[in-house]
Amino acid sequence: MADKKATADKKATADKNKHKHDTKYREDSYFAAGRRKRKRYMRIIVPAIIGVVAVAVISAIVFSLQPSSTEGYGPVGSAHEHAAFLVMLDRVPVNFSQSQYQVKSNLIHVENGDGTTLHRHATGVPFIEFLKSVDMDIQDECFMGDDGREYCDTADKKLRYFVNGNQTSSIANYVPKENDRILVVYGDENEGELKREIDVLRQIPIRR
Repeated sequence: MADKKATADKKATADKNKHKHDTKYREDSYFAAGRRKRKRYMRIIVPAIIGVVAVAVISAIVFSLQPSSTEGYGPVGSAHEHAAFLVMLDRVPVNFSQSQYQVKSNLIHVENGDGTTLHRHATGVPFIEFLKSVDMDIQDECFMGDDGREYCDTADKKLRYFVNGNQTSSIANYVPKENDRILVVYGDENEGELKREIDVLRQIPIRR
């Protein structure tokens, strides 16, 4: 009888130990599965968070580079005006349809692969703001290209400006209005040649 009882006790102890081992295995498996899920989640969520932060930082930088209303301009969306324009340097038009000139300012720009329609999206924004946004400028009777070249008045060549066919002494601070046609010319064109360039500008469609 004693031997049978001892055998039964050993079996009960073995079963108990097996139950503990199975329970611990299941617990380990449960926590291991949880760890695997958390790792998969982190592999997904961490890059997403980094992407959102990167976009926010880039947006903040771009916004900080835009002129603010303290410069006398209205907020973006306070106007929506369109004007045709040409910049002729030594009888060659600047091709503003190229990608490096597209939408460089939220205030005034060219867009959608077009290079002859100015879009002004805020009140009070002058033509010079567009030129500066594409690394060009007008200073001291010189037109400055984005390649570093300067086109200044000489005995033979002049820098001239026209708005709606009428010559004006300055264009830098002119605020383009709806349906305006603006021509900047540097060269030795005579009156007849200037008239033809103005006529070409008149034929250019304004894209809205």
